[in-house]
Amino acid sequence: MTRIIQFLKDYFEVNKHESLRILWGTCAGILLVSGVIFFNHYFSTNEIKILLSEYNDLDKPLSELKSKERNRFKSRIPKSESIKYTIFNPNTATEEILLKNGISKYAAKNLINFRNKGKVYKTKEELLKVYGLSENLYKRIEPYIDLPSQEDDRDYNTFERIYEDTTSVKVTFKAPSINPFDINLASMEDLTQIRGIGEVFAKRIIKYREGLGGFYKLEQVKNTYGLADSTYQELVKFAFLNEPNKKVKINKIETNDWKTSLLKNYQKKAIIAYRKQHGNFKTIEDLAPIRVLNPKLLEQISPYLDFSIEE
Repeated sequence: MTRIIQFLKDYFEVNKHESLRILWGTCAGILLVSGVIFFNHYFSTNEIKILLSEYNDLDKPLSELKSKERNRFKSRIPKSESIKYTIFNPNTATEEILLKNGISKYAAKNLINFRNKGKVYKTKEELLKVYGLSENLYKRIEPYIDLPSQEDDRDYNTFERIYEDTTSVKVTFKAPSINPFDINLASMEDLTQIRGIGEVFAKRIIKYREGLGGFYKLEQVKNTYGLADSTYQELVKFAFLNEPNKKVKINKIETNDWKTSLLKNYQKKAIIAYRKQHGNFKTIEDLAPIRVLNPKLLEQISPYLDFSIEE
């Protein structure tokens, strides 16, 4: 203590009494600061504890509610050791029998509702699709379900198919028979029998045929939009051509009555105008001078023209 007082006297150039006041004042300040720090720490810790206890109180009702719900749910599940399982068939079992086998009332009602709507349970595993019937419950009741399992059902069917007779059964694939048909009279049903021809191509073939006035040779079917050659080759195995195509009387027909997909409207008008100016046509060569026609087009329309002249 003496050394501290002497140090203060020398350092601050004060007397003994003033040195003592400085010393005690410093000690008092240290004690005051320490007290403030201690009280702040003490009260803040208490506040945190109070807040935590308040939050715990808030969680307590929720925890209690969850606990009650768990207990209530567990109470609704029958204890497996108290259940006397019996063999039952899901297709005939009453609700009472299902409940006695540990199936919940909700699952039992769903099973019966499905059954009333026409559902027939064929294997044990189908019960897993019933709403409310858990996998754990299924494992407990599986030995008592009076149905084959999927594996047993598959093995039985295989056995029955192969060994139902003392002689071996040889299974052979037989393609559906297709009756031959006339391509100019073929319906949608006739055409869709052919492999590769669905409803779309059947409609295209018929529309193309009607636009021409019928086919005069079977090869014309190849020109159907999008028809593959492999499909055409399959078609000709069953299609034939007996019914003749339709012909128009070239020396009598008028533009509005002439329905063909081979000629444009202006070409039809040109043909009829030429006929009216130069007289009736006798052969296809008589149409050659008409400028809007070319040799290839004349060859295409020739089978559809009737050059007879009515008296």
